[in-house]
Amino acid sequence: MRRQTEHVKQLKAMYALEDGRLKGPPGWEKFPLFWFLLFLSYECTRRCKFCYSFNQIGDDNPPEMDENTFSRLLDWIPEVWKVNNVKVNSIGFLGGEPLLRTDRIRKVMDSVYKNTQGMQGYLYTNGDLIDSVNWDDLEDIQWISTNITDISIDELARRMEIVRTRSNVINQTIVATLDDFNLERIVDVSRFGIENGYRLRYYRDLFRGMDSEYHKRLRVKYHQLCDLFEQYIAKGYEIHTTFLLDTLVPSWNYESSPYPCGKRIAKVNPDGSIGPCIRNQKFKTGTIFDANPLATIQCSSFHYDFASPNAPDECKECEVKSICQGGCPNDRLLLTGAASGKSFMCDIHKEIIPRLQNLDKLQEGRRSSKGDSADPFPPV
Repeated sequence: MRRQTEHVKQLKAMYALEDGRLKGPPGWEKFPLFWFLLFLSYECTRRCKFCYSFNQIGDDNPPEMDENTFSRLLDWIPEVWKVNNVKVNSIGFLGGEPLLRTDRIRKVMDSVYKNTQGMQGYLYTNGDLIDSVNWDDLEDIQWISTNITDISIDELARRMEIVRTRSNVINQTIVATLDDFNLERIVDVSRFGIENGYRLRYYRDLFRGMDSEYHKRLRVKYHQLCDLFEQYIAKGYEIHTTFLLDTLVPSWNYESSPYPCGKRIAKVNPDGSIGPCIRNQKFKTGTIFDANPLATIQCSSFHYDFASPNAPDECKECEVKSICQGGCPNDRLLLTGAASGKSFMCDIHKEIIPRLQNLDKLQEGRRSSKGDSADPFPPV
């Protein structure tokens, strides 16, 4: 029996507390509206060609956070929390491979537990070190995402079963970057994930963003996936669709932009610098040593919103604008050098987003007929 931690009890109290802080709409009160994204180290067990960090860190970024910067981070996180006025916050550990330094994960979570009302903890890993993990260091992590990289589905299953039996996680996500290898097997990966109750999250290979042949193959595969999801919904399976297009949104039916980019994301690099985007290690807006932490996080050029001045007129009239929001500004910045213009996924978004919206409607109809309700963030 895995023990319930004091931090879990704290989270229950935090969800129940009415303190006037910003929170999600009814049904999404547990969805975090502020994200702390911590790159404590770029050290890794792999060198994946599609990795954002590997492709961007350069010689001016240290591979690991030094002790002075880490000490400042432990104070900085509660300082930001006090002024961000958000009820539910998430703190994530990325890299590099965060399992190389689980001792630091524990210190961060201990500081969060001591100095705030609590935050959801999640970790993004390739799972290579799963057999040697000190699970005591990870007892306050509720969400773990495992990137399948190039391992077999059987090995992925073994790693995720270890997480299920030894950790305190309440849900796991399978992550796949759709390079040539994973693009070919993504239907099989999805079938495994659905049948075992895991969430799915897919990333495009960003560095092939202007490859028209790649996009043709991507479009075909997304349609195959939607066909698969319809079949599983008809069988009574719960399909989580909000992670599938390189985005993280709480619903496909938002009227305004759901993205916190450049507003409510605190991405910290190993050198203590701050940036507005999880995928961009070079663009920096300040450091954790600056006097006004919340102001440093704001970055209008990364606002992911079709109402922004950078959005083309055609985006403002598009039927899927509430989800696409003109596309990711960082994609355009990395691939063209400018944040303006429409999404590189425009054609795919126009075809696939309506299908994802329809999947949600099919699931809502099935739940209503059975008297069920969906909770995207289960009780802890």
